[in-house]
Amino acid sequence: LLTVAFAGRLFFMAESGEVSVLRVGGWPESYGIVLVLDRLSALMILLATLVQATTLWFACSGILEEEEERNFFHPLFLILCGSVNWTFLTGDLFNLFVAFEILLISSYVLLFLRPDKFSFHEAIRFVALNALGGILFLASAGLTFGRYGTLNFADLALRVRLEETSWDSAGLAILLLTVFGLKAALFPFFFWLPDAYPRISPAILPYFAGLLTKVGVYCLYRVFTLVFGDALDSWLSPWILAIAGGTMLVGVFGALSRWTFRKILSFHIISQIGYMIFGLGLHSVLGLACGIFYLVHHILVKSTLFLIAGHVVSVNGRDDLKGLGGLARSQPIAASFFLLTALSLAGIPPLSGFYGKFGLVLEGLSMGHIWVVAVSIVTSLLTLASMLKIWNYAFWGKPSHIDGDQGRGSGTLFPIGTMVFLSLAVAVGSGPLMGFAEETGRQLLDGRTYIEAVLGTEAGLHFEQLNKAKGQ
Repeated sequence: LLTVAFAGRLFFMAESGEVSVLRVGGWPESYGIVLVLDRLSALMILLATLVQATTLWFACSGILEEEEERNFFHPLFLILCGSVNWTFLTGDLFNLFVAFEILLISSYVLLFLRPDKFSFHEAIRFVALNALGGILFLASAGLTFGRYGTLNFADLALRVRLEETSWDSAGLAILLLTVFGLKAALFPFFFWLPDAYPRISPAILPYFAGLLTKVGVYCLYRVFTLVFGDALDSWLSPWILAIAGGTMLVGVFGALSRWTFRKILSFHIISQIGYMIFGLGLHSVLGLACGIFYLVHHILVKSTLFLIAGHVVSVNGRDDLKGLGGLARSQPIAASFFLLTALSLAGIPPLSGFYGKFGLVLEGLSMGHIWVVAVSIVTSLLTLASMLKIWNYAFWGKPSHIDGDQGRGSGTLFPIGTMVFLSLAVAVGSGPLMGFAEETGRQLLDGRTYIEAVLGTEAGLHFEQLNKAKGQ
């Protein structure tokens, strides 16, 4: 609770538009560790701490199964939380890489606390792909430093804009897009997620589902607005939009073809990330605002759905839809929570998922991206169909034989209810939240405030002049 309160204080500090900077050890920005708090990073830290607190509450409600989980879960989880928060605050590429590596190491151990749930090939694939991402990230950081002589985001933004688009800068942009796309499970780098996530302990899965892929999304928003905004304006935007459309489709079709609770939800992590990347590809204030709004909605709703899935598995001992049934009668509270969050995920008004999707559709139409808009609408309809499949088989069907402990999951309903309340609060407060998201999008596109805070007023003015000279 103290962490949540502190995150709330940081959020209100950033709400005014002021960018706060901490230079660790007093080193110059080009060489030292710089932590930067702006609207986007403050929002992400607040969301992260809320999900962290709720996941920890859920885990302490009797959901941990193995002795190894109970012994190692808490220290590893805190390391994971610290590394996630670090990624949101760091102001340079190298420390972002370090935070990623700590995040991955702690997540590996948390994943394999249940070795009986992973086959050898699945474990190797998960580790190998993430190791490949780490190698590519380190290579991109080295190439960036060799090309520009700095890894600081603000310094990079200035130096990239001082030159015309070249093969070097385009190659670096594509390499970083690959690194962050792998982390965010974008098309075509999504295939590691649907097999791995359903096998993770229900105690930690809500945090993985709600936050870890959004770290990649956050990095894309940060790097491709501040550093490579020119590339996004000139040639990269159509590719980002194509990736967004492909991500939506592969995720939703994968969900439709699956018959287990957690695997359907895992594929929907992929499909819904497509909407966030849609907002980035539009590269406008409203597009970024709707993408950020949808990011907030998705973190809360997706974490809630996996909390509900963990509750169902804990109580019933299974999550295959054909083996479940009648949960609306035996567990009416959990069923009500699922119905609300499932409809929100599908974008049914007046729930929180509607506002971000509707804004993206309007902005996409106004900018002429009709095919991506069509894909987003189809994806939303198919999302509703897959959620109704879960409802019909698991909650509305005939009661099935129960292998689990009916009394075991009673304590888990309280953290689930808290997350449902937060997701409903997003819907009720959609106006002020969208206003905050618009100001965040404007701050991301402008970049001057960020650069002034890190490098000084003169650098901020220089950045603004470069933008005007390039017609932005």
